Amino acid sequence: KIFNANGIALLNNYDLKNILLYKSFGIKKIIILGNSNIFARLMYFIKAYLIIRSFKNMDEFLKFNINNVEIGKSVYDHYLRFSGVGTTNEFKREFYSNLSKCLLVYYQINKYFKKYNIIASVQSEKQFIPGSIIFQSALINGANVYSRTGPHNKFAVKKYSNVNERYANRGCYSKKLIDLVVNNISKEAIQIGGEIIKKRFEGVSGYHANVEIYLLPESVMDSFAKGKKTGKDDKKNIIKEDLCKRLGWSPDSSIGVIFSSDLTDGVFDQSWALFRDRLTWLRESLHEIKKINNMNWLVKPHPNDEKNNVITNTLSECEKICSNHDHVKIFPDDIAIGSIPKIIDVGVTQRGSAASEYPCFGIPTIIAGETICSGLGYTIEPQSKAEYFFQLQNAKKLEKLNNHQIELAKTYIFIHHDLTRISANIMENRTKYIDERIFWTGMIKLLDQYKYEEDLLLKMMKIQELNNDMYTIDYRRIKKINLENVLTKLSEEQNP
Repeated sequence: KIFNANGIALLNNYDLKNILLYKSFGIKKIIILGNSNIFARLMYFIKAYLIIRSFKNMDEFLKFNINNVEIGKSVYDHYLRFSGVGTTNEFKREFYSNLSKCLLVYYQINKYFKKYNIIASVQSEKQFIPGSIIFQSALINGANVYSRTGPHNKFAVKKYSNVNERYANRGCYSKKLIDLVVNNISKEAIQIGGEIIKKRFEGVSGYHANVEIYLLPESVMDSFAKGKKTGKDDKKNIIKEDLCKRLGWSPDSSIGVIFSSDLTDGVFDQSWALFRDRLTWLRESLHEIKKINNMNWLVKPHPNDEKNNVITNTLSECEKICSNHDHVKIFPDDIAIGSIPKIIDVGVTQRGSAASEYPCFGIPTIIAGETICSGLGYTIEPQSKAEYFFQLQNAKKLEKLNNHQIELAKTYIFIHHDLTRISANIMENRTKYIDERIFWTGMIKLLDQYKYEEDLLLKMMKIQELNNDMYTIDYRRIKKINLENVLTKLSEEQNP
């Protein structure tokens, strides 16, 4: 509708259900990427074998690219995610099969870019195979890529236009957008952002960070421990003195927390990082903090350690590296999230949501790679490993954030969880775990009730495209901006 263009659907493999779904939206041309004969697959496997054998080590392989499409990183990223291994220096057999798939997709998709006048690519997934290859190829061939950020039925669309943005996190907003909010609705943004973070840490239903990111019911997110449900009511609010008594620590000592990141899911989904992958970051951080005994340290596992069934998790790494160091402990899993800001003095993460959350309470947070809120002035962002370790060594000296930094942090929360969450009135409200019959019944109802002229997401996306903005936002919220002319123009386009 926005581009007045015909659509082409890409499928990884033949899937009749998806084919019928695409055709129901008027998409006639459907391309099956995995549709190649055995001789082609054998040829690409041999090529993959020869390519891998030409590299001396993994670090060299990670630099492998074809015409600026970074193939090596795509293969490595895919292997970590689907093997559950957080880091590797070995070329396992999956590397050969993954690389052969990458080569097949790369040459197929570039053939289609030459054959058709493709002006845009719509992708929910921009990582792994084939997503990362299609994503990079689209940008290199001059097509914009539109990718969803946020929950399935209330989200924004990020527009990528430059291949140099390939690893930019979808949650990183431009300075243009931040300034727009600060200069126009700063008071409202701070108030709403503060309320969102308050409710999240009070455990109010619907405000859990992982519910949005992983599309899981809150009851499931509250318990990944081997099928045993640990509801939020079982979590305890605790003060620092009680925690220290429980752990055998002095309440006078500062407490830092290593917030572990997802160890295997999209390890290159950030434009910069000090370590090759997140497990390497975790290991080196643990080795460092075990030497820093002028304060105490808690290590908090990421929920996806168990959800993704990773081979090596945060708990096992901490036990292996820090078991004989009393000033380093695993964060007790029965403590309510609302207690954390009251008991800790500094946070550390590689790219987790902790970087955007704890600064709202004035807690300084050290990051080891791009996070969703990097570059906004309230996170501590070392530029090298040496500087990162220096910050850890001096974490005890870090002061609370000032009011301006706290307000910026709350403004980001407002943008990320409110301003860029546009309701999609054609999507069923669901979780990842669904009854397909109920889901499709609900979708049919929504389609029967759908009114084109009331589609808010479509209206906001049209304004986004007219403004050439990177993100969809609810433009109605920017009170001091006169949208009358833009809305009139859109109305004329809809009713020529």
